[in-house]
Amino acid sequence: MGDSTKEKIEIIIEALEAKKAENISCIDVHGKSTITDAFIICNGSGELQNRAIAEHVIEVAKSNKYIIMGKEGMENGKWVLIDLGDVIVHIFNSASRNFYKIEELWTKNLNKQGIEQNENQENN
Repeated sequence: MGDSTKEKIEIIIEALEAKKAENISCIDVHGKSTITDAFIICNGSGELQNRAIAEHVIEVAKSNKYIIMGKEGMENGKWVLIDLGDVIVHIFNSASRNFYKIEELWTKNLNKQGIEQNENQENN
């Protein structure tokens, strides 16, 4: 992951913290995903706060001249996704975050890939 992506992650996390996003986590998927280098995942206290968090992230992204590839879920605020290319931001309400378990999905997948890579290296 390049320095510009790391800087972008720091700036986006600061934006999330400024709007009181909760349980912020970042998953590095660089080299393991073809769609992005990192996921930033958080939740708000409800749909209204999630929309406010998302609007602030978009404002900060624009002020830093980041390209916003897409955004989804702004209408209902249960799960808002903001695609910044090398970083994808997921803003959930608590129920949706617990249901979809994005962190668990990706960390299990990354751990499985690491085990498979180690086994392949041992067999060569």
